[in-house]
Amino acid sequence: MINMKQKKKKLTMAIGMALGVTVLAGAAFASYNTSNGYEVGKNAIKGLLNNENYTMKAELKFIIDGNEMASTTVNELYDRNGDVQLNRSEKSETSNEFGDYFGRTTEYKSYKQDEDYIATYYYINEDGNRDENTSVYKNSPYMGNASCDSMGDADEEDKETANKIIRFVELIGDTVVGDLKNNIVYVSGDDNSSTYEISLDAMQIPEFVNAGISAMFSSMRQYSNDSDDPLMMFGTDPIVKNASLKFTVDKEGRLTDAAAVAAMSGEGHELGMEMSLGMSDYGTTKPQRVDISTLKNVETYDYSEENGIEQLYPVSTEDAIGGEDAEVNIQIKD
Repeated sequence: MINMKQKKKKLTMAIGMALGVTVLAGAAFASYNTSNGYEVGKNAIKGLLNNENYTMKAELKFIIDGNEMASTTVNELYDRNGDVQLNRSEKSETSNEFGDYFGRTTEYKSYKQDEDYIATYYYINEDGNRDENTSVYKNSPYMGNASCDSMGDADEEDKETANKIIRFVELIGDTVVGDLKNNIVYVSGDDNSSTYEISLDAMQIPEFVNAGISAMFSSMRQYSNDSDDPLMMFGTDPIVKNASLKFTVDKEGRLTDAAAVAAMSGEGHELGMEMSLGMSDYGTTKPQRVDISTLKNVETYDYSEENGIEQLYPVSTEDAIGGEDAEVNIQIKD
C-alpha cells in the first residue's frame, strides 16, 4: 500500500508539474503574440509572397473632398498546382465629377489554365456601351502570375536572390519604423485568429513620409501637362493628416483581413485613401475553367521559344474554337 501511495503521489506531482509548465508556456506565448504586433504583421506580409493556393479580394478607393474619385476592385482565385491555376477579375471606376480626365469604367478578366493565359478586356463608356476583346496566349508559362505567389515559378537561384532582397528591405523597414512599431497593439482574438491595430495622427507621421510626398507632388506638377488631373489641386507640399491600419492573422500567422485608411491635405483640399484586403480559403481554392468559345472577339497566339528566337503565331478566332486555316506570322525579336 505504501508503494502504491508513493507512486500515486509521484504521478500526481508529475501531472501537476506538466500542467504548470503548459500553463506558463501558454501564458508566455500569449504574451508574445499580443505584444509583438509589428513582427506578426511583418511576417504576415512576407507570407503573401509565396502562396500555393488562396482566394483574394482587394479594394482601393481615392476620395477628394468627400467625393469618390476612383476605385479599383480585384478578385483572385489561385491554385499553383491545378490544371486551372488562376481566375482573376479587376474593375476600375472613375468619377466624371472631376472633368473629362475621369468618367470611365474598365474591367479585366484573366485566366490561366493548361499553360494557356487568357485575358479579356471590357470597356464601358459613359453611354453604357460595353466592348469586349480577348487574347489567348497558348503555351505561355510566364504569363498570368498570381498576386500573392511571386516565387511560384522561380528556381532556387532566383529564390535565394529574392530572399536576400527581402531581408535587406526588412532591415530597412525595421530601421525606418523605429519606435512606431510599439504603436501596433493587440485588440482582440481567439484560438483561431488575432487582430492588431495602429492609428497615427499628424504629429506621429514620420517626417520622411511628408518629405517624400512633397517631392512626388513637386515632380508631378513639373512634368505633368494635364491640367485636368485633380491631384494638381493639392499643390506641392501636401501633408498626411492621419493614418490607421487594422489587420487579422489566423492561428498559423497568415493574413486574413487588412484595412488601411489615410488622409492627406493640401491647398485647402483633402485626399482620402481606403484600402482593404481579404485572404481566405488557403489550400482549398478551386478556380473555375473558362470556355473560350463563349468569349467575344478572340485572338489566339501560340508562343514558343526556340534557339533564342521568339516566335509569335497569330491564329484566327475560328481556328481557336475549332475552325480551319490559320494565319501565321513570325516575328524575330532582339
